[in-house]
Amino acid sequence: MNSILMIVIAAVILLLVFVMFSLDDNEEDTGFLSEEQNDPPAIQKEPEPAVNPIKSGVDPSDALSEPQKPVEKASVRQISRPNDGERVPLLEIGSEEDMRLRIMLDQRMATPTDAEDRDAVVAAVQLRFPEEVLADRESLLKLVKRAEAVFDKPFSFDYSCFAGSQLDRIWVFGRDEGRDDALFEALVVSFEVISRFKRALEGDSLLRDSRARVAVGLAMGKLIKIGRGMVAEPTWVGKPAYLAETLAEAALDFSIYVSEDIHKAALPLFDFREWKPVKLRSPLPPIQTYELVGWNKPEEIASYASHQDAAARRAVAVAYRYLELDSKLQPLVELIGDADEKVALEALETVKVIGSEQSLGLLKRIFPETQDPVFRSAIIDAFASIGRNEVIPVILGSSKEASWKVRLAAARALHKLDGNAALKHLEHLLEDPDGAVKASVNGAFYRATGKKEYLEVLAGLITDLSKRTRKAAADELLDIESDVALKSVIASFSEQEIELQKHILRRLEFSRSKILYQCFLSIFKTSGEKIRPFIAEAVRRAGLVN
Repeated sequence: MNSILMIVIAAVILLLVFVMFSLDDNEEDTGFLSEEQNDPPAIQKEPEPAVNPIKSGVDPSDALSEPQKPVEKASVRQISRPNDGERVPLLEIGSEEDMRLRIMLDQRMATPTDAEDRDAVVAAVQLRFPEEVLADRESLLKLVKRAEAVFDKPFSFDYSCFAGSQLDRIWVFGRDEGRDDALFEALVVSFEVISRFKRALEGDSLLRDSRARVAVGLAMGKLIKIGRGMVAEPTWVGKPAYLAETLAEAALDFSIYVSEDIHKAALPLFDFREWKPVKLRSPLPPIQTYELVGWNKPEEIASYASHQDAAARRAVAVAYRYLELDSKLQPLVELIGDADEKVALEALETVKVIGSEQSLGLLKRIFPETQDPVFRSAIIDAFASIGRNEVIPVILGSSKEASWKVRLAAARALHKLDGNAALKHLEHLLEDPDGAVKASVNGAFYRATGKKEYLEVLAGLITDLSKRTRKAAADELLDIESDVALKSVIASFSEQEIELQKHILRRLEFSRSKILYQCFLSIFKTSGEKIRPFIAEAVRRAGLVN
């Protein structure tokens, strides 16, 4: 009898253990995207009946704030880094995973996995030490660490960094979609490299006594990136990479050498010194080289606004976006009416960035005569940036034009200029036939009212057949930045084209959401190998890991 009782008790215990393990498996299988959590409402209820707007990009659970109309200024991209205690350790040193990773990486040339080409500006940053320093390995290692640490602090503009030959670093500009001007940014960062290294020598006796030096070479053009999966850095193929390293090798200490096409493109903005041609390879003729000396004076830059070369005039329009030239805005205003379409659009983009009221009169005159939707939408964007409410009646009529670009620009401008008061004029666009316009307006209504119906529209548009619609919906959801909105974007991430995936990743880099790391981890698990290196880069740029 006792033996039968013991068998029954053992069977019950085994059954309980089985049930417990089954519950654990269910919990592990349930990802954070499917958690049943009530997201905080976009609008907190207040005793007063009035509803205040929430700025785009702010977490909906935050307190309400009054609408503001700031004038946009060109800003340097900065990422607020979390505290060390908030960072996630990537790998436990000395663990079994650490050993396996080292075995996998040991002395292996990774197989090429993918290739992509891009127009980019390449800077080769070359560290130099006297030959006698190379004889002492311990001293050399210490010096290289100290010298490379000079570049650890972020520069004014972002770039992608890779190892070059010997002690060269390859910095690639032009990674981000919509960045203003990769060439200008590369030239500015090159200046900063030289000046920062000189200051480091003044304060670091070890580097100064070792006679450490630096030089930079710059080239631009078509560049091919051959990816090698996760176990190795990519290989860069193309004339810009080779030419940049060659120019860095030829450059004098603390000098910046540039190729002939860079010299031509940047001549309106910078002063150059011409050097003797450099022989690259035996079959190739010598090429002309130029040393970047410094900035041109403001009046010299402005004088190129009337240059016969359209590329020079465009460079002037770009310069106004970066430099303090407020006292000499008339040349920029004149470039808005330039005969070359690219120059005029560049000037309009600059007016949009700096919000120049001096251009308002000209914009109001040319707007009725302009028929091209691209120009009309660009002028409306400039109206919004300038921030004068007197143009609202003009923009109201544009919200009913045939072109989706104009309607989209008008909807955004009206909301920016008039806040929630503009919503009554945008109701007819809630069901606009163009998905991008529909997404923008529904996003504005959700941020103003917090009603779930508008969020549901955006969640539906994120899977639309139109790429333009999906991108607009993703932007609106990321601007809302609530947990529910973020999860809608993340849930559809693996179904998007790779270019849209890259755009979403760049937007996520600036997110301050508390579930941002979980978002990155989720899309990393569900995405293909081609996009995973970009996800890892985005996590690093967001400052989430050591």
